[in-house]
Amino acid sequence: MPGQAAVLTAVANHSVTGSGQLIEIFDTSIGRLIGTCSSGSRCAVAYAANAGKHAFAAYVTPRTSKVPSGQSVPSSDVVTASWIGMTLAADRASVGPGRPLTVTATSTVAIDKTGWLVQLYDSVAHTRVTYCASGNTCSTTITQTSAGGHGLVAVLAPPSVTAPPAEQVVAQTDVFPVTWLSVAVRATTNSSQPGGVIHVEAAVNAELKNSGWSLGIFDNQGDLVAPMCNTGSLCSTDVTITGAMPSFTAAVGTMVSPTQGNVGQLLAKPDSIRLTNVQATSPMVTPTVHTSRVLWGVDSCSAFTDGSYPAVVTQLGSPDFWGRYLTNTVCPGISADEISSARYYHMGILPIYNDYNCSNVAGYDTGRQYAAAAVAAARGIGIPSGVALTIDIEPPGAACPGAANVDGGFIQGWYDGVIAANYVPAYYGNGGPGTEFANAYCAAVGARPEIAGNSHIWTFQASLSGAYSKTNWPSWSMAYNTHCPEHGTAWQFMLSAGSDPNVDQDLLISDFPLWYP
Repeated sequence: MPGQAAVLTAVANHSVTGSGQLIEIFDTSIGRLIGTCSSGSRCAVAYAANAGKHAFAAYVTPRTSKVPSGQSVPSSDVVTASWIGMTLAADRASVGPGRPLTVTATSTVAIDKTGWLVQLYDSVAHTRVTYCASGNTCSTTITQTSAGGHGLVAVLAPPSVTAPPAEQVVAQTDVFPVTWLSVAVRATTNSSQPGGVIHVEAAVNAELKNSGWSLGIFDNQGDLVAPMCNTGSLCSTDVTITGAMPSFTAAVGTMVSPTQGNVGQLLAKPDSIRLTNVQATSPMVTPTVHTSRVLWGVDSCSAFTDGSYPAVVTQLGSPDFWGRYLTNTVCPGISADEISSARYYHMGILPIYNDYNCSNVAGYDTGRQYAAAAVAAARGIGIPSGVALTIDIEPPGAACPGAANVDGGFIQGWYDGVIAANYVPAYYGNGGPGTEFANAYCAAVGARPEIAGNSHIWTFQASLSGAYSKTNWPSWSMAYNTHCPEHGTAWQFMLSAGSDPNVDQDLLISDFPLWYP
């Protein structure tokens, strides 16, 4: 079994004691020295491996860590030993809803009369999907009517209708993901007139690389509006309006050129690259025209009732909003006096949550736990539903070294916890493409495309230097974005760096749901 030891024994025809030579045993399949003896004529070693077939040979040789070569080095015959292994494969790792997937588990040994079964389990429910009692392969075909994913695990073990305990498992595979595909598309523009540019983003809930599928974006005339994407899970393009406002849809299927013929359902006009064998299609969407205005404001660690508000108004301008923390942490939480002052000044509040271990930002359950705490704090100070709650995801550094581990599960957990409480999820993070936060966010959107349209990103990059104020702010085009489908509606463009007044400066698109006490 994997992890169990086989005893390998080498016997020379003379003793090596005092000869300056050793009996050495190698796993020649991987070139590893596994045993050495400097006396006698017998050498034995217990050796364990994971899975697969290994070859072994022994040598009488001066000390070496590499497999000896040459006829002058006495060597044994080669012997082999196999550790039992399991593999799991599918004819397709992803298909459209209602379409079948065939998965096949393979054991390196035949299981007839061993008392073991090849068994396939759902990795989440831990229930058995199917089993086989003979041979060394086991296949099953599964279908799901709705989009979504499952994980499967193949196990060699005694019969069990639920996942067996580890001590009974002879061998098993890693979790093998299978996905029934869904596609979402989003289109936004700042102008509906000819010459305006529409940004179109499409997302599919599976990795396309090596899947055989391609993702295409089409307009309401059936024309492909950008090169098809066949890696990752995201695809985007910019379309210039030339006449009436177009609509867009996205689909995933097999890409064919005009010379490859027409088979099955086709998207795209004749004499162009086509999409056939379509697995999933998004609804047709009309672009959202952003007529929102830009708001200028600040955020601070300290309360704005400590003299900061009049200083900001005098030196920078009257803020449309002020970012403050929900609870007492390294910064004091927002006070009743601040809430009353914001009401008096008709100023919005941007609620921020940072009451947690900033190095522990990995995993769905963690994100969901923090969301529950943020929701409780928001309700405790009277924030109504429909307001955005922003989680502060700091970059990796001395204060938050574990922030490098932020992942898509954490992003999803915060999203689900905040949405369930009827608030709006938002994320403060480094919006630059390829950063830890951006990678985590993109992974979450790839798995759950709806996150892109139903949450907000507050990027703190780029951080600029300059004499900025309410009447002099930078162009929004300078704000970093993740290069994934996103609703990037907030930008912290300037850090205080201890300036007076000690506030960071921010811009918001006015559809960011602030709290107006």
